[in-house]
Amino acid sequence: MYRYTTVAQLREIVMTMEQELGLSTLSHNERDVLYAVQSVLAETKSVAKSDDIRSHDLVRDMSQPTFHRALKSLLTRSLLHHAPETKAGAYII
Repeated sequence: MYRYTTVAQLREIVMTMEQELGLSTLSHNERDVLYAVQSVLAETKSVAKSDDIRSHDLVRDMSQPTFHRALKSLLTRSLLHHAPETKAGAYII
């Protein structure tokens, strides 16, 4: 029972942080793609490539069309940007 309580508390913390950052208006899929990009960027310290984002645990099971819709939405909202001086499929926050 304690583990469920801990997970519930963590979920509440994440939800509060998302609200404070203005991310609560994003769909679940958009948030997962954004978090996957950030995770890839934290590992690579440069740009997040589509293949690396796509293979991340948070979005691995997401359908291809859903992934691309979420990615496009994040670009439209200016939460993601195409990485400068790179070919298509490379992103920064």
